[in-house]
Amino acid sequence: MKQSNHHFSFTVSLNTTKAKVWQTLIDVEKWHEWDTELIEASLEGIFEKGAQGTMKPKTGPTLKFYVSELVPNYSYTIITRMPVGELVIRRSLTETNNEVHFTDDIAFTGFLKYIFGLMLGGQFRKVLPEVMNNFKRIAESK
Repeated sequence: MKQSNHHFSFTVSLNTTKAKVWQTLIDVEKWHEWDTELIEASLEGIFEKGAQGTMKPKTGPTLKFYVSELVPNYSYTIITRMPVGELVIRRSLTETNNEVHFTDDIAFTGFLKYIFGLMLGGQFRKVLPEVMNNFKRIAESK
């Protein structure tokens, strides 16, 4: 797991198909089922590059995001604009020896990245293993 105040990631291995993992990843309305820090999330239209949506975290205001990068069945990046920077979440899949590996990479960018990392990063890092294990359980049960 990468570790710094403003950039970190976590990888989990799943015993299921890449297609099932991908479908779980792009089902925005169900993100709250595995992401313990979200109350709800929604997407306007279909999951594609440029699509926009919202996320309501347990604490704080509803956040707008957009899909900035998309490689179907492999990875996507969503970006939430913050004052003088962004929250960048990149989710990617790799496959080896009949296992699918899902990496959730989170970074704060911009002038205030260290401040946002200090304010929010600790909680994100703390819950990320639980969130990823929730994801694993749900994706493997499909």
